[in-house]
Amino acid sequence: MDDRKEIKVFPINFEVYAYDEKEVEELRSAIVGFISFHAQQGRPVLAKKAAQAIRGWDQNPFVKNKIINYFKP
Repeated sequence: MDDRKEIKVFPINFEVYAYDEKEVEELRSAIVGFISFHAQQGRPVLAKKAAQAIRGWDQNPFVKNKIINYFKP
């Protein structure tokens, strides 16, 4: 018997730093595109997994350095 629950789509709302609404829309579009692409490939972006990945970004030194350098002003 399969005990897995059916996954559902939920909206998410959060704040982000930006210079204007256009930047925010670009981010929203990129996130939606990323999620849609992976869902179409049979790899839904699950909230639990995304949260684990975001929380663990600094555990990999290569990822950590890339992100820190990318977000430097």
